[in-house]
Amino acid sequence: MQDARTMKRNFLWNTFGQLTYMISQYLCGILVVRLAGEQVSGVYNTALTATGIFLAIASYGMYSFQVSDIKEMYSASTYIRSRVWTCTIATVLCAGFVAFNALTGENPYSAEQSICVMLFLGYRMVESFTDIYNAIDQRSERLDIVGKTYAVRGVVTSLSFVLMLKVTGNIVLTLLVMFATSLLVFLFYSLPKARAFYTPEHPQTSRVTALLLECLPLAVYSFLNTTAASIPKLVLAGKLGQTALGIYGPVTQPVVLLQVGATYLFNPFITIFATSYAHRDRKGFFKAVLGVQAVVLALLPVGLLGAHFLGRWGLKTFVAPSLADYQYLLSPMVVSSILTALVLFYSMVLTVMRRMKELIIANVCAIIVSALISSPCVAHWQLQGATIAAILAQLVQVLILGGYAVWYARRHFSQNDEPPVDTYFDGLPGL
Repeated sequence: MQDARTMKRNFLWNTFGQLTYMISQYLCGILVVRLAGEQVSGVYNTALTATGIFLAIASYGMYSFQVSDIKEMYSASTYIRSRVWTCTIATVLCAGFVAFNALTGENPYSAEQSICVMLFLGYRMVESFTDIYNAIDQRSERLDIVGKTYAVRGVVTSLSFVLMLKVTGNIVLTLLVMFATSLLVFLFYSLPKARAFYTPEHPQTSRVTALLLECLPLAVYSFLNTTAASIPKLVLAGKLGQTALGIYGPVTQPVVLLQVGATYLFNPFITIFATSYAHRDRKGFFKAVLGVQAVVLALLPVGLLGAHFLGRWGLKTFVAPSLADYQYLLSPMVVSSILTALVLFYSMVLTVMRRMKELIIANVCAIIVSALISSPCVAHWQLQGATIAAILAQLVQVLILGGYAVWYARRHFSQNDEPPVDTYFDGLPGL
């Protein structure tokens, strides 16, 4: 175990790195419209939205599971090999998705859009591989390395993106260079750093298969969660065109910082949740849960005040003067971002509890709501309709996930014998 000083240092490094990465991604999202205009911004945001679904497939919802695998049921090499499989599947599916959208629909993908989606997918696949090695670092109590990885990757890729777009004005070349620099950071920094904490081996195919089967509900959950979040944006692009998404993306991008920041806040506590739950430390578990939840909720009034008093100035100064009139999109997006953070938080808690099926139930309900209301919301409220549809779907998710989390936590800590869990999963010690 680490001493308090080392834990604090590692946590601060992780926080710094994640914030650096978050700001770097934010800059890419808003500078694209300044450097290349709304049409190119639409192409970029289409790639960003479309590949999110396939990133979910590649990552398989496995990060929290891997970090909380305190029994070391699966080796590091098994996790790595499983990622090779899932990234291959995600790439094939994305290629099919791009081909379908290039040949059908009211606004079919152009050749430029198709290439950009595949290049951005490559960038996303590097991100997915990096997550596996970050989890190895975190399991080894080296959150500082995770933070440094995020910082280096964020600075290098964002600089390459901005410089190439400014010099060439070509989004295809820009995304190609961004993908290449991300790959170099992975090969020459993330990979060698993590190798100090495990011995490479050739995992048995049966173990990789067993891991993927055990995490299949998490993969389904991750895919469904991303799909639920993507539906309103995809409907927006389909009904109002790429330019509308090119406006919506940069305007709402600053608010997404709240959601991402909240997620980065509670990810370092996964091992604390897992250990306190496994050892039936009721006080420690609920103290951590309530503490993190309180911080996430405290971001809501901060975000709303910022959107109201600084929104127009921020859009005019940091995004584009022509988009300042879209300030009205910000406040609802603040609510949506906080709800998304709560969804991710409760999902993480249920993952620690190994309650996978409940994650799927909540997300299926959210997708149904999103699919039913996105089109009429966009038709009635235009750009704002995408956010309203997202909020309604997220409220359904939060209520279901939060309800399950409270129910299972109370049952777990009120029993002295082993509580019943899904027999499909081995689970944590004491489950």
